[in-house]
Amino acid sequence: MPSSVANVYAAMPRATGTLLRAPLGTTGPASATSKLPSTFVDLGYIGEDGYTMSESRDTDKKKAFGGNVVKILQTDYSLTLQFSFLESINAEVLRAVYGDDNVTVRGPSIQVRHNKKPLPHASWVIDTLDSATALRRIWIPDGQITSIDDVQIVHTETIAYQVTVECFEDVDGTPLYEWVHIGRPPTQWTVTLDGKPTGGEFTLAVDEKPTAAIAFDAVNAAVRSALAALPGVGAGGVTVTGSAGGPYQVTLSAGGVLTGSGSGLTGGTALKLTVTAAATAKTGA
Repeated sequence: MPSSVANVYAAMPRATGTLLRAPLGTTGPASATSKLPSTFVDLGYIGEDGYTMSESRDTDKKKAFGGNVVKILQTDYSLTLQFSFLESINAEVLRAVYGDDNVTVRGPSIQVRHNKKPLPHASWVIDTLDSATALRRIWIPDGQITSIDDVQIVHTETIAYQVTVECFEDVDGTPLYEWVHIGRPPTQWTVTLDGKPTGGEFTLAVDEKPTAAIAFDAVNAAVRSALAALPGVGAGGVTVTGSAGGPYQVTLSAGGVLTGSGSGLTGGTALKLTVTAAATAKTGA
């Protein structure tokens, strides 16, 4: 295979979170793009040095009479990740650093108990991307923070927690899984027809390429067909769920920005089509 600059990866955090933590035993991801269970909690900003993964294998060389090596035995294997939490007044970060049972939140106040209790094991996910053209996901089914570096509290620096996570083997003997997805990540959207229209039609657009008109009470299969007809989408590039007339849940497997227009809707009151992705809403009259 010829060399290609497209195969060079520089990690950046994903907008949906770069480090997430869930209770031990939480079902893990199946790929770099699969949806994570809601129990995974985003732990906010990570230090500018990102993540350092360290794998070590200790070996023992066995020699025959005369000095020739005849066998190499692996006596130990360990895998750790090191990174820094920057959000030192984030309760979820404090739970990860000091243990869930040692952090109590009452209104605007957080109490942290420092003690000798071992820190809990948890499931961890690290998500990064490179210019939205490649995704890399790491899943640690069973990881435990085993060391916390000295914490400096001074007016010239922000408080940070640099930690080391030890990765433990799961039932399959694997302490860490890694996936790479080449291409834009899937995007998910909710399309809502507000104002209870009784007639007319609406349109959707992927990356500003509009669909043909879609009936106000279209079933999800009709919405999917309209989107699949767009260049660059295709039948295998979109799924749509939801009841006739919406709301519709749209997934673009090759990514893309979904927008829409409800200018052709009739009846109802204050008609509006809303397309929502995460916390961002794009509306069309």
